[in-house]
Amino acid sequence: MKKQFRRGVVCLFVVIAACIGLSAYSQNQEKTAEQVYKNIQTLKGVPAGQVQQAMALFTGSLGVKCNYCHTNPFDKDDKPTKQTARRMIQMVFDLNRGNFGGRNAITCYSCHRGQPKPDTVVALGKNLWLTPEPTATTPDASMPTVDQILDRYTKAVGGKELLAKMTSRISRGSRIGADGVLVPEEVYQRAPNKLMVTTRYPQNALMAGFDGQHAWTGDKDKGNELGGDEAAEMEREATFDKEVSLKGLYTSMNTAGKATVGDREAYVIEAVSKSGNSEKLYFDVQTGLLIRRYRESKTVLGPFPQRTDYDDYQVVDGIKLPLTIRWSMPGRSWGRRIAEVKHNVAIGDESFNVPGSKP
Repeated sequence: MKKQFRRGVVCLFVVIAACIGLSAYSQNQEKTAEQVYKNIQTLKGVPAGQVQQAMALFTGSLGVKCNYCHTNPFDKDDKPTKQTARRMIQMVFDLNRGNFGGRNAITCYSCHRGQPKPDTVVALGKNLWLTPEPTATTPDASMPTVDQILDRYTKAVGGKELLAKMTSRISRGSRIGADGVLVPEEVYQRAPNKLMVTTRYPQNALMAGFDGQHAWTGDKDKGNELGGDEAAEMEREATFDKEVSLKGLYTSMNTAGKATVGDREAYVIEAVSKSGNSEKLYFDVQTGLLIRRYRESKTVLGPFPQRTDYDDYQVVDGIKLPLTIRWSMPGRSWGRRIAEVKHNVAIGDESFNVPGSKP
């Protein structure tokens, strides 16, 4: 029972990492999958940091959970579905290499569309003569520029002068798990770029942070350093003045029209991150606030989508902060509900150090 619980906690930690832009729980981004995980066959040579992303792509594409292919321990080969999955992965690789020059034109989702067995018969009842409603408009003369949208966002959250007076933040509340269970969570932030998130499960506290130079994940006894896209995303989230310096976090930004997010109309900015990944930022037309961030990272099996929704903005010390945040990735969604926020609290460097490292 204890082993099963610990494995469950580790799986949930993947979700914790993803909530701040991480999508892998690996010891070293430079290592390959077979150097970190046991019994790797079709994913040999793939960066270890992409393995958990690939697993999430599988579960999301087929609409299943991990136990559809895996038993405990995960490296066992006692399920026929696992052997089938390996053949399907190889088939996807072969199709893309043989027909699309190695580009990820075909993915698991191309056929499965959220179900274990792909449909083979065309669905009836769709009227192809009716023009579908567009999901986004084309930018026109009335569309504000990128700078205008970002300036309005800065003013909406409190303005440059007030934001500059804030040097640290402690947020306490609950993690809303994928299963709906609430567990205590706290977020420590300190300018210019330090971050630590602690989620306290009944038998373990899981942590993820950025100490100003290194991104890491772990528990109170040991942390594992991250690299590549994971570290870049963690560093982005650790940037304390994002509301003021958002443009500096991207290599390019362009307006892309309007779109509807829930019941709100939003201006859409398309951007490219410093790690080369594509993103879309959605700003409420009425309030100017950021209400959604959508991003795609590159994996060997195609784009890995992640979405962050910001809701329930409330004024704390003159600054508007989203007290409800929801994250989505293939096959999983979860959230954070913030109950208390304190600014300009003294937070020592030790709060952000990698667990187990020497001071």
